[in-house]
Amino acid sequence: MGAKSRELILLLAVCALAFCESVNKTVKKDSKDSDNFLSQYDEEYDTDDQEVLFNEDKPCPRDCLCAVSQGYRMAKCTRLELITQKFGDDITDLVIENSVIPVELEDFIFKKLGLDKVATIKIVNSTITSVGSNAFHGLHELYAVNLSNNKLKSLHPETFASNKKLLLLTLSNNPLKFPAPGSPDYFLNASSVQELDISYCDMKYIAANTIKNMPGLMYLNLAGNNLSEMEADTFKTLLDLEEIDLSDNNIKSLPDDIFTENTELATLHIQRNPIDSVYGIQIPDLLTLNAGQTNIKFVGPSMFNGMTYIANLNLSGNSIEKIHNQAFHKLVELNYLDLSYNDLDFISSALIKENIELDIFKISNNPKLKHLPMEGFNCSAEQFNIYLFDASNCGLEEVYDDSLKTFTALSQINLSGNKIKSINKHVFSRSPKLVEINLSYNMLTTLEAQTFANNKDLGKLYLQGNPLKVLTAEVFVHTPVLSVLDMSHGDLTALWKVEKTQPTTLLNNLSFLNVSYNRITEIKQTELDTLNKLRSLDISNNPLTCSREFENLMTWLSKRKVSPKENSAIIANLGKDTKEDDGSYSWEFLSQITCGTAMKHNIEPLPTVSDEEIWERIDKDAEGNFDLKDTLDDGKIADDTKDNEKDYDDETADDIDDDEDDDEDEDKDESGEEYDEDDNVDLKVKLIEKPPKNSLEPKPTAATDPKEKVKIDIKLLENDHMYDDLEPEVYVQAQEGKAEHGHYDYLWPMLIAILGALLLLIVIAKVMMMVCSRRNKQVRYNSAIIAAMSQPGRTKKDCGLVYQQLSEDLTSPATPKLNRYAPLHSVTVKASNMSYESSPFHHSNIVPEAV
Repeated sequence: MGAKSRELILLLAVCALAFCESVNKTVKKDSKDSDNFLSQYDEEYDTDDQEVLFNEDKPCPRDCLCAVSQGYRMAKCTRLELITQKFGDDITDLVIENSVIPVELEDFIFKKLGLDKVATIKIVNSTITSVGSNAFHGLHELYAVNLSNNKLKSLHPETFASNKKLLLLTLSNNPLKFPAPGSPDYFLNASSVQELDISYCDMKYIAANTIKNMPGLMYLNLAGNNLSEMEADTFKTLLDLEEIDLSDNNIKSLPDDIFTENTELATLHIQRNPIDSVYGIQIPDLLTLNAGQTNIKFVGPSMFNGMTYIANLNLSGNSIEKIHNQAFHKLVELNYLDLSYNDLDFISSALIKENIELDIFKISNNPKLKHLPMEGFNCSAEQFNIYLFDASNCGLEEVYDDSLKTFTALSQINLSGNKIKSINKHVFSRSPKLVEINLSYNMLTTLEAQTFANNKDLGKLYLQGNPLKVLTAEVFVHTPVLSVLDMSHGDLTALWKVEKTQPTTLLNNLSFLNVSYNRITEIKQTELDTLNKLRSLDISNNPLTCSREFENLMTWLSKRKVSPKENSAIIANLGKDTKEDDGSYSWEFLSQITCGTAMKHNIEPLPTVSDEEIWERIDKDAEGNFDLKDTLDDGKIADDTKDNEKDYDDETADDIDDDEDDDEDEDKDESGEEYDEDDNVDLKVKLIEKPPKNSLEPKPTAATDPKEKVKIDIKLLENDHMYDDLEPEVYVQAQEGKAEHGHYDYLWPMLIAILGALLLLIVIAKVMMMVCSRRNKQVRYNSAIIAAMSQPGRTKKDCGLVYQQLSEDLTSPATPKLNRYAPLHSVTVKASNMSYESSPFHHSNIVPEAV
């Protein structure tokens, strides 16, 4: 083997020398023409297609993290200092957040920092002491600036005059200074800006001159500025204005013609203002009006005559007491109507008669309402397209059979938090497309079997918080696709009554079942057999009792990998604070705290031996002679096992020495006639483990023999045969290990020899590569000097600089190609809204809040 290894090493060495020589010849050939060499070098390393993050001269500055996000170069820093920082010219997004050191934006600061090509600048939650009038000068690719929440007091009117691509400007939450009333001054000269956010900036007054040099505005946010009154010509220069937010101010009224020039205005937010009416306001093309939480008390028949194309109307939280039955008749395009959180005590059946395009109708949290129209809501087209109806927390005592008769397209209904005592089978029969029904926290004690007979598509049913005492499984026969069922916080004593004729497909698609906080004492596996897709079952906080049915259920749930409630809930029958339990809530935990022991193995029903007979045998053999295997196998034990037990008893009676027992057992093991090899290996592994404590195991007494204790443990663990002692097994195992070791006597020497040869080859190859590399570098260095010296005016002392430049170009990155108009990473500064505000409208484009 040594001779062959030497021949192999010599062969590899010759090959390495040949390869190195060929490389040198190639380099020598290329170095004959230095100009060609340099041109090839430039083409290979200086192309713009090479995407490198930073170059050697401008690495990521201190206190910054530089990264590539969706193909754009971002620098995220905690400070901005001109002296200590320098950015690479490939940075497109600059983010400064939570800077402890005050930021001073002097003239040309971003150009001095190397941020000539920056597209977005975000400096938030810091302190900006000053902003020079030319701070952003020269940033021709800049399209978004966010300077919110920086204690910024003033801006020069011409700060952004040279940024012709600037579209998004956010200055919210700064105590800015604005032009005084009647002053000819303007706030900013930024004709390209389309979205301006100056919310919560302590603006007391706004006039037309304030924003006259920003004619391209499409979105204007003036929320939270304590504005009170406005002049009629305030927004007349904003001909492209599409959305304006005046919420959270002190506006008591708006001039009728304030928006007459804004023909593109589609969205108006005036919520949380002490305004009492929008009567007379003329906005012909308005689509969305958010007038929640104002002082509107009464909605008359002509309040919206100047806004007849409204599609989304929010009047929630206004303490409205009365609505004229024709108040919305002219709003024929209405899709969304929110009347929640008001003081309505009556709702007319003709209220939405002409709103045949209505999709969402909310009247929730009107606690004085008590009743829905008995004959239902009238519709000029016979049937509505409403798919969501919310009448929760309205004090409803009853839902009439025809209350929903015109809501045939209904897919989601919320009747929670009312006082409904019963649901007639005809209530939901008119809405066959229902996929979600919420009846939680009412006063239902039972449900009729045909309640959901016509709701074949029902997927979610919420019944929690009702004093339900009993349910029949027939209720769910008509809901084959039901996936979520919540019956928690009730008075159930059982899941449901199982009928003999119930279909095998009952709740076949149910994946989540919650029956926690009831009075259930027993849950049978047969009640859940048809729940093939069950993934989560919450049975916590029930007075569960330990029984064979309960243990079988725990085993069944574990096999199905059904998840319990993931917390340490209190089981009602324990009288124990589960805060003392460190373990997470699981079926094992539930079994342990219910039955007193953790579940150890699968428990199956006994087909041939009754429970009485088993416990009889346990009581009979209470002194340690009880053989659990005999009981589980119903007394059927192999003949050879009985013979072994007899031999053991005879040997014990004759006082045979332990050494003689070991010899005899060893002879039996070596003969191979008494057991199978695979069974023996399995037995050895189990014998080494400490037998677990079993609740069914009889307590040892003073007269119990330790050997008999070991014997019983072995019988519990083995499969087919019995063995008396542990020592013979260990001896056989050692003998087998020694026999197997003989087959591999020559393996380790062979492996060591092979690994040594490979290591030597690697060392030789490494040496050859180093030699080749040095010769290659020398050739390149000489070529570079030749090229440099051939240029006019170059002297010998410059040769070192030429080589330095080449080495830098080898590792320096190229400037990437960028899309300057990609979305900016967002930061949001929002005002606190009331929790019951349920309007779904918001600025759907790029909001300056999200710059």
